[in-house]
Amino acid sequence: MTHLTVFSIASTDPDPSARRRLSAAARRGALRRLTAGRYVLAEAAESASDHEVHRARIDAVLPGVAPHVIVSHESAVVLHGLPWVGSLPEVVVVSDPHLGTGHRRAHVQKVGAAGRRLDPVVIAGHAVTSLAVTAVDIALRAPFRTAVVVLDAVLARGIERDVLIAELRARTPRPRAVTRARLAIEFADAASGSPGESVARVRMAQDGFSQPVLQQEFHDEGGFVARVDFWFPEVGVVVEFDGLAKYRDRALRGGRSPEQVVVDEKLREDRLRAVPGVRTVVRLTWRDVDDGGSAPQRLDAAGVPRVDRT
Repeated sequence: MTHLTVFSIASTDPDPSARRRLSAAARRGALRRLTAGRYVLAEAAESASDHEVHRARIDAVLPGVAPHVIVSHESAVVLHGLPWVGSLPEVVVVSDPHLGTGHRRAHVQKVGAAGRRLDPVVIAGHAVTSLAVTAVDIALRAPFRTAVVVLDAVLARGIERDVLIAELRARTPRPRAVTRARLAIEFADAASGSPGESVARVRMAQDGFSQPVLQQEFHDEGGFVARVDFWFPEVGVVVEFDGLAKYRDRALRGGRSPEQVVVDEKLREDRLRAVPGVRTVVRLTWRDVDDGGSAPQRLDAAGVPRVDRT
């Protein structure tokens, strides 16, 4: 796992004037307060990812929390380096094996975990719920598409679906939550190539479209052409999710300019359309697959069939 960047956190000084200076800097916006006496440079936080900021929050908050707690739920997602869609909480989430029910205070949410087997692992000095436990925790309380993003990634790391089902069976939450979590676990697929692809797949399923083939490879006389995100062989439709990162992220561009990336994508798509059996290519973005987006209309126009949604 790639370790997330942890910012240097300035703790309060016994000198009252030092504490006042830190508080004044936070009021001016030069520092961002994570918890009492713990700050990060606001400029650094603004340029950081949500995962990096939450990682700094974990390191700031945990020293003031009972040592027997275990980092869990969204905070465990961050420490495991799993993908996430949506906002991360402003609190650190931990499971407390000494509590039957949870409670929340300013910077930490404790989830009651009495009698539960948490299978903690150690990441950067913190006890963290295992991948399987983390995935099921998220499946039980997060929105369906968020849960699928996490579950896809956990399956891709080698956790077996049966292990997730067994972990779910060991829980005793509300029946409705169990049903939703089980559906998410059964829907998850290790072949999903990115969070955007996971969200697009959920959107297509919720709109009743037939199930696509994931990561289909295409070849022509010149050899390998492409590995596509979604393939609907019955109608010859390729669907690609375009998260736009390959145009903006220098590392993903591989030394190419954004303009050259666009040209290369166009040439790749032209070659793909020329492969026998490929009738058309549909490109979807985050805006298309969000609620109210145009994905259903575009897939209908391409001829992707819908099935009985039941």
